[in-house]
Amino acid sequence: MEYVHVGALLLGIGAWLTYWKRKRAFDRTNEFGVERFPSYWHKLVSGSKDTLIGASAFVLLSAGTLLVAFQYQDSWGGIILLPVYLYMLYLLL
Repeated sequence: MEYVHVGALLLGIGAWLTYWKRKRAFDRTNEFGVERFPSYWHKLVSGSKDTLIGASAFVLLSAGTLLVAFQYQDSWGGIILLPVYLYMLYLLL
């Protein structure tokens, strides 16, 4: 399997996790825009789950973007990788 396919798969899973995180928050929201929880414990658990889902989505989206960008580095991938290279240069100095 090429890096492009793996990157596209990671991008798809990351996008789905982002959608799922936002849908969870929307389902808890009442008509006035306030999130409702049955107890404080449910609020803590929901917040922890949302944080874990959001962090996982961020990692998967970043990894997928980098994999696809490394595959097309000679054409348009260099534009996406430029901030990565500049950050690596910053860390080396």
